[in-house]
Amino acid sequence: MSVSSIPGSRELHPHGPHALAESLTSMFQTDAWPAADGDSRVARQLREIGVDVSAIWAASRWNMGEDGEAPNRRHPLPGDPRGPQTAAALTAVVHRPRAAALLGVYLWSQASDALQYTFRHGRIIVPLRAFVETWAMCRDRAPDDVCRAEGDAVAVLLRTLITQMHTSAARSAGDLGRVADAATQAGERCTDLLRAARAIPDPASPFRLALVPQAVTRIRYFRALAAAARAADEAMAGEPARLASALDGLRAAETDRHLNYILASELRSYRMHLTELQRNLDATWLTLDRLRTVYIYPFGLRDIRPAAAVAAIRTLAERDERPRLLGVQALAVRGRLKMDDVWASVDRAARPYGGVSLSMPNVQLEQPDGSFIAELSCDVRFTEFGNHYVRFRYSARDQSPQQVRDARFRLSNLHADIRVRWMTPDGSPVDVDHGDGPPPERLFDLADLLQRATADLVRAGTEIAQGRAHVVTTVYEASRGRGPATSPAERTPVTMGDELLAAFGSQVLLQPVPYGTATLCDWTLRQRNPVLLEGVRHLGDVVAVATNSTTVALVGTAHFKISQYGSLAEFVASLNGLFSAWNATLADHLRLVAAMLADHDVNNGADLAERKERLTREQLRLHEFASEVRTTLTTITSPTFLASALESRMLNQLLQASHFEQQAAVVTERLRELLQEPIAARLAALERLHGDRERAAEAKRERGRRRLMDGTLSAITVFAGVYALIGTVQVALDAELISGLQAVAATALVTVGALVTGIAVFNWTRGR
Repeated sequence: MSVSSIPGSRELHPHGPHALAESLTSMFQTDAWPAADGDSRVARQLREIGVDVSAIWAASRWNMGEDGEAPNRRHPLPGDPRGPQTAAALTAVVHRPRAAALLGVYLWSQASDALQYTFRHGRIIVPLRAFVETWAMCRDRAPDDVCRAEGDAVAVLLRTLITQMHTSAARSAGDLGRVADAATQAGERCTDLLRAARAIPDPASPFRLALVPQAVTRIRYFRALAAAARAADEAMAGEPARLASALDGLRAAETDRHLNYILASELRSYRMHLTELQRNLDATWLTLDRLRTVYIYPFGLRDIRPAAAVAAIRTLAERDERPRLLGVQALAVRGRLKMDDVWASVDRAARPYGGVSLSMPNVQLEQPDGSFIAELSCDVRFTEFGNHYVRFRYSARDQSPQQVRDARFRLSNLHADIRVRWMTPDGSPVDVDHGDGPPPERLFDLADLLQRATADLVRAGTEIAQGRAHVVTTVYEASRGRGPATSPAERTPVTMGDELLAAFGSQVLLQPVPYGTATLCDWTLRQRNPVLLEGVRHLGDVVAVATNSTTVALVGTAHFKISQYGSLAEFVASLNGLFSAWNATLADHLRLVAAMLADHDVNNGADLAERKERLTREQLRLHEFASEVRTTLTTITSPTFLASALESRMLNQLLQASHFEQQAAVVTERLRELLQEPIAARLAALERLHGDRERAAEAKRERGRRRLMDGTLSAITVFAGVYALIGTVQVALDAELISGLQAVAATALVTVGALVTGIAVFNWTRGR
């Protein structure tokens, strides 16, 4: 159906109405329109010419689609239908005056609004690119030069939004230089927008009136951001000369009268964090001279006991098999975890903590341009308790607070795209074999692929339940010096935790890993109420626990004891995968039982026994699962779980800080509810119903047997009389009272009569 044939559609005025300029200005002032079906002037005009504005709204929604969830990526995935849908919408209206520009600016407003809700840009980019590419092919069909120039300008506007998304992603790349480069490119694109807007031949064009000042404003915004990112990078390298001018640029851009409040809030955030950085340029700064970062991606296996999973992997170790996973061969399969003495237990009867591991080749991380980031060791651990996890580890020296922050943020599933590659033993990089899915773009992606691949080693098709990722930062040596980038000779070693916490930059060790990065140097402002554990070992030791991060800084302790404490922190962090698997198992059980309990057709007695058997089997399975859960929880919280009372107290502190008791309480309460009601009551009801039906059926069968017996006896009595009559006939024949023919006739008559009478008596008796 063509747009022109849609009832009620009409042509747009080629150059008006004049109020359209006010609508566009308002749109840019908010960067978001309330809804596609709202009463905006642009939406009304699009609707009047037959455009499905609700489809334009959906096209830019990151969480709209058949799967109802956006892929965890900022790049478009092949085959996304939003592209062809947007292209078709533009092609249908391109011949109408101003329609293409209106459609494009409305798409821009909806995409800008969607950006306020997600860091996952892939689906938002698709319709924008589709519009730009389609416009390039069909722009000659525009009705006049003004409409064509307006469409050109709006197409550039959409391209500026794409570069704005690249800048947003670069903030999460752990590289301030990358942020500066992306912002510079975005500024250049805004220069193209200014040029295209000024090329509109109609001075009164509402698009020209709106886009020219917006282009100027956004050029200033991105130039200020690029300058701020470079100045911050230089300042932390010990060259703060340009930081003051960069702050002046942020202030000037923030006061631009055409700047909308959303971009203004971003500039304000940049300014506040860099002001804090400038204020502390002469303060005492912390340098992490030697530290280790461990990334933990926990997971649990559903419908398979931890001991069975460990046994399956241990079998590979016993056969000396090294499976090939994700394009490389495992370096080794270890039949035992490398454990230190801290995990010894005084309770010989308790289940010891242990497991197996798969050692994988190292992982190399690179920026998209190929520049080196880090090389990490990689292994996958399966434990007897079920707290399985993928583990990446790397060590570093002379790290600034910004570098530590960037390293910790690599944990995030919303880290900007980087190259993730295997390093073979001979030192050559190898791409990760990602199968039919997209390639890994961050550590989280590789961990996800490894979890699934190793779960298939346990049992093909095994489902996993992912826990919350966690990073453990262990500080072995630290020092203090005046200002950032102080030379080692001018720094003083940190000997007490108070010294560490007093130095500028220590706040990065106390903060959780953010979901996404929204500003520059987001570690500079201190956060409220970090969880600092008291009395760990020595007065002055620092252990900080946040939602998804743990920092261990036992600066007065020997290396091996610090590593032992780090293993406790890893254990606690990995328990999240265990709880995820337990909760997933309980949810599966609840759905299954709910489906069985929802069947109220008790009159259908054929499947009562089957339902009773299924519910009984499910309850027994739940009891086994409950026993496993209780045993594990009891072991972990047992005072004799660890042989050392001191280490046991440390473990309890970490468990408490991670809210272990609350998670355990939720699981045990759900178990208790499921084990009691409604399964027990339903089983009893089914038992009664089944028993009543069985007794009723048996009584009916007994009555049938009695009637059969009564009918049979009656028939026998009738036939006995027949035989007596036949005997009488025989006597009469022998006495020659009747002839032989008469005897035969009489016998036949008596027999037939008896047969009919017997059948009638049998049926009558049985049917009473």
